[in-house]
Amino acid sequence: MGFNKLQMIFYILISIFIISCGYKPMSYYANKALGEKVYVKLEINLENTEESVRIKDAINEAIISRFHSRVVDKNEADSILNVRVQNIQDSIIGTNAQGFATFYRVFTYIVFEFYYNGKKFSFSNPGYYDYAASLNNPITTYENRSNAIMEAARQSLDKFISQVGYSASF
Repeated sequence: MGFNKLQMIFYILISIFIISCGYKPMSYYANKALGEKVYVKLEINLENTEESVRIKDAINEAIISRFHSRVVDKNEADSILNVRVQNIQDSIIGTNAQGFATFYRVFTYIVFEFYYNGKKFSFSNPGYYDYAASLNNPITTYENRSNAIMEAARQSLDKFISQVGYSASF
């Protein structure tokens, strides 16, 4: 019983220390930068329309879950987040003995723009992810590529979240 009281006192002291030192998570600052209501405007990459729309869905999900904001119509928004899927590019990183491509690396370049306190912020973030090609089934290769694009876009989005929080903290 005495050990449990000691643990409780320890956790309370740690909690008080964290609260008193002024710690705030990055999402707190990011939310302050974008506001409670955000409209996401997407400029689609015409060569990869399906993936561009999936990237917008991932951004909407991040706004809700990580920024703790709401995605709304343009006329209700506190801020407008312009997202441009600038480029999606593949490069061969592995071949088999016959010279056929077996592994690729996909690169995404996404530009994020928004205004905060009268200043315009623009971040161009790359992301990359590797995927395997199937010489027997092109559908498998297509699905692997699509998933790789989303993983690369998530890297870009993670960088953006940190950049927004850092920019808004000053």
